[in-house]
Amino acid sequence: MANARELALQTLTDILIDGAYSNHALSEQIEKNELTVQDKNFMTELVYGTLQHEQLLNFYVTPFFNGKVKAWVRILIQMTLYQMLFLDSVPEHAAISEAVKIAKKRGGQFNGKLVNAILREMTRTPLPSLDTIKDEAERLAVETSHPLWLIKLWSKQFGWEKTIQMARANNERVNVTIRVNGVRGTREELKQKLESEGITCEYGNLSQDALLILKGNVIKTKAFEQGWFYVQDESSMLVARALKPKHHSKVLDTCSAPGGKTTHVAELMRQTGTVYAHDVYEHKIKLIKDNVKRLGLTNVVATLQDATTLNERYESDSFDAVLVDAPCSGLGILRRHPEVKITKQPSDLDEIMMIQKKILNTVAPLVKVGGTLVYSTCTVNRKENDKMVEQFLAQHPEYELDPTLVNRLPEVLHEQTKNGMVQLFPGDYQTDGFFIACLKRQA
Repeated sequence: MANARELALQTLTDILIDGAYSNHALSEQIEKNELTVQDKNFMTELVYGTLQHEQLLNFYVTPFFNGKVKAWVRILIQMTLYQMLFLDSVPEHAAISEAVKIAKKRGGQFNGKLVNAILREMTRTPLPSLDTIKDEAERLAVETSHPLWLIKLWSKQFGWEKTIQMARANNERVNVTIRVNGVRGTREELKQKLESEGITCEYGNLSQDALLILKGNVIKTKAFEQGWFYVQDESSMLVARALKPKHHSKVLDTCSAPGGKTTHVAELMRQTGTVYAHDVYEHKIKLIKDNVKRLGLTNVVATLQDATTLNERYESDSFDAVLVDAPCSGLGILRRHPEVKITKQPSDLDEIMMIQKKILNTVAPLVKVGGTLVYSTCTVNRKENDKMVEQFLAQHPEYELDPTLVNRLPEVLHEQTKNGMVQLFPGDYQTDGFFIACLKRQA
């Protein structure tokens, strides 16, 4: 039987040193090693917990290193300190003992003694105090393990209180949320099915299509195999409702993978019309097709195509509705992808905005007069969101924001939906940060 701590260290090394995505790296290790359910849960907790608090843990451990240490040794110390500080169920001596064993196995006696000495010293000496950080933005950045540039960006765009709220919300645990497949049945029927299979769930906080999973592995159910639902955050579920595709219509989803919004749009069209789904990578097209097949949908055509060249494939005025769920900085999904806090740089935002702009300009002529264009992102950054829409409208006077968007969103969002746009913040309604804008082509 594989050691959960050892595998967690390897996963963290893959993420922090080799740049792997957390969900992919974790799934890969779980799939290729034999683990109990308890060990899988513990390993997941170690990986995501250490990533979520990486900057804070680094602040605490740095004074205890005399000279340079290997990257994996630092990660092992951080992971062990995470257990000591945040996991009441793990005895301190057990966390230290296991870390020393792993260090010896991975790096020999020297590294075993080094890890033991550092961890023992940390139990005898008070950890550094956050109060020593005088600048409030820097202190919040370390406390919540966010890059300082992001704290400053959010503070400038949304104010200090909202920034504190978002930063702290990003370190909270999230429940799995699922979207009922309306072609299969109702949300009530799905709830009954899942409960009969031992899953504890309740209705979502925001979307009329959502269930919150409180207990149980929903992916291992017959309901999943039979295509009764799709795993998706509630904020993301609002996009297809915002688009409100009519039956028998022709819809373009420009950046479709893995197919959550594509399949939702197809479900709302009740197997009529066609959703043309595209992505730039072959393996992502396969993901879309696999999800379409599992959900039993017959009105989706998934094809490889870069969204910035879709005007070469389709003629102007081809679609009743177009969805641009754009590539973005991902600053709204840091709860689920905490490594983004570590890897993302301000220059990345500039690069991604150029792509967003290019996609919007490319697909603008493809919408029929009277048709709908929905632009969405999973980020919290005005330059990628409402400011991007303003730029688009300035260049495309044939488009106008659609104020009726508010009627297609849950009532609790009506106040924050303005001029056909809505920004959700991390922690709002226990959802991700998300932006949606709805536009109509008038001429």
